[in-house]
Amino acid sequence: MVLDMDLFREEKGGNPEIIRASQRNRYKDPALVDKVIELDQAWRKGACKITTVFELILKTYLARFLLDVFNRQKNVLSKAIGEKMKGLSVTQIKKLRMILDEKMAETKISMEKLETERHQNLIQIGNIVHHSVPVSDDEENNRVERTFGDVTRKMKYSHVDLVAMIDGFDGDRGTTVAGGRGYFLKGALVFLEQAIIQLALQKLGEKGFTPLYTPFFMRKEVMQEVAQLSQFDEELYKVCGKGSEVVGDNTVDEKYLIATSEQPIAAFHRNEWIK
Repeated sequence: MVLDMDLFREEKGGNPEIIRASQRNRYKDPALVDKVIELDQAWRKGACKITTVFELILKTYLARFLLDVFNRQKNVLSKAIGEKMKGLSVTQIKKLRMILDEKMAETKISMEKLETERHQNLIQIGNIVHHSVPVSDDEENNRVERTFGDVTRKMKYSHVDLVAMIDGFDGDRGTTVAGGRGYFLKGALVFLEQAIIQLALQKLGEKGFTPLYTPFFMRKEVMQEVAQLSQFDEELYKVCGKGSEVVGDNTVDEKYLIATSEQPIAAFHRNEWIK
């Protein structure tokens, strides 16, 4: 999922240089980090602007009557008219409310645009690369972490040979029906697959893991948080349909077929902190 915005904010204890270094280690553009910071600062100025505009109006019309919470500002205006605005005419009060509403609406629209653009850049920045990961732009320098069994032993038959020998799959019909790499599992191999799944679930359950059966499709806005759609959009299967059955609603709903369960599992913990 996307990085916490506070990691980009030095005043919040963040260190943008760590993120830039991580981008360089991925052979990605570190300028994206600066773009996110720039948009975030503009967005935060917009948030301050809403409060500032309101405070200036209050100082002009209400002396030093200040509010500390923006969400209560409009309510305070209504409730405080009797006590704090006795010296104002109805026309002045209406004008004050109109100016405030206009400024709030303008600033909120600007903030929403900035937030959207900030998020679009943020999702292009990968998680911070661990210091133990080799820095390389190809697979030649990948490091083997661990091996199992005798990796030097050459097997006489491949897995394709073995399943064909027991008549456990049909690749020809699979290709005809589903295209390249399509196949049908048959007979004993179907039972073997289910047995392996059950064995894996049992072993993982014994280790304290919680089984999770995920959806096969993900909404576009969620998928782009766990995959770079700008890079993989043409490679992922997706379906498009009407956003709703409401007459006149022409919104399009895009859903992507997951490549692995890692994507929906990551999204399952969306907006969560995991220790």
